[in-house]
Amino acid sequence: MSFRATTRGSLFLTLAVICAALTLAWPLAPAQAHAAYKSSNPAPNSVLKTAPTEVTITFLEHPSPQGLSITVYGNKGDVVSTGNAQLSSSDPYTASVAMKGDGSDIYRVDWNNVSADDNDPTLGAFVFGVGASDKVGATTTPVTSGTSSGVSPLVAILAGIGGLVVGFLLAFVTRRNSVTPQQG
Repeated sequence: MSFRATTRGSLFLTLAVICAALTLAWPLAPAQAHAAYKSSNPAPNSVLKTAPTEVTITFLEHPSPQGLSITVYGNKGDVVSTGNAQLSSSDPYTASVAMKGDGSDIYRVDWNNVSADDNDPTLGAFVFGVGASDKVGATTTPVTSGTSSGVSPLVAILAGIGGLVVGFLLAFVTRRNSVTPQQG
């Protein structure tokens, strides 16, 4: 085997490893939007005079009806939302759930959804108060939402393994073709 064939095989192997590493690293960049929280009524940490009859949330992307959930809890942990979350007929980014006040001074809204645009899940929670302005800001945190890379970790791992396999096959075929039989 010549020095040239060994060098070419090493270069292809190195290239294969670099491609596989890039394939694994690329999907790990955070996604830009997803169906994350944009705004709501009532707003996070707001204080109302009376409990609302509905909680409405607007998202950055279209939420999927199958992956959408909004649940409202009173300060004793009881569910006060009545029914399932519904998408707005006039705004595909907005969903709402009916609720009945139970005399609580603080209500927590938990939501989760799956984007109809890219199938990525997001979730979050916020609170609002009713006649309890001194309690809402001191005991709660503002809206939080999960982030996702947009690609399942399993898919990223399989893509990386696939890149390695292709790279090794290319290196093997190139190396095999570059070795010339010795004439005797």
